[in-house]
Amino acid sequence: MLIVTGYVTIKRVLLGEGHMKIGEIPVNATIQIRVIKGEKRFECIGVVVATRDDGLYLTPIKYEGQMLDFSSDKIQILVFYVNSDRQAFGWSGCRIRKDIYQGKLCHLLTTKRDSVRVNRRGEPRIRTELNAVLRILSDDNEREIVVRNYSENGIGFVCAKPIQERDWKPVSIIYEDRLYQLRIGLRVNILRGMELPNGLYKYGGHIIQPEEAWLSYVRNKLEKIRQNEQKDGDLK
Repeated sequence: MLIVTGYVTIKRVLLGEGHMKIGEIPVNATIQIRVIKGEKRFECIGVVVATRDDGLYLTPIKYEGQMLDFSSDKIQILVFYVNSDRQAFGWSGCRIRKDIYQGKLCHLLTTKRDSVRVNRRGEPRIRTELNAVLRILSDDNEREIVVRNYSENGIGFVCAKPIQERDWKPVSIIYEDRLYQLRIGLRVNILRGMELPNGLYKYGGHIIQPEEAWLSYVRNKLEKIRQNEQKDGDLK
């Protein structure tokens, strides 16, 4: 059974002209898969084992040990890929079914549509200045960071020391907001980074399969912002 959370508006996520065919995604690359049913969604990660002109063979995508079934006609499937130049591409109109590749069970993802460039800032961001802890999974070292903004699926932060690009995927961020009694671990794929004039290092990334507690936290924050903006508007 799929666990689905949240909502998404396709038009605000996929923008621009096509630049890449899905079969051009390299073998061993990681893709993000977003499944939409009504106002709910499920996100997962796929790893490419082989390609063909109109699709990708993926390692089996599982949940709680069971291979997922994407055969329903009532779902929409979007796929996202970030290349070595940190450019993000998306495909809509995707289909996923079980298949066999070189004698092994796999998932086959296909689409007849070209890619579009992705607006990675399509979701509303909440600005903040909150301390957090980042852990690099390759060596388990911890460092202090300051979270500058976040959304349901993205996060931006600064830190005093650079993070080597080989350690960008993934990192773990321990985020704590004591006022809301929230302490949560976020798995993040860093997508971009730069050195700021003040000597700090700025990074932005995608949150991998955010938990319901995080999604609820972000939505509650957005609702409070909307309520405050409405009150300010009423006073004018």
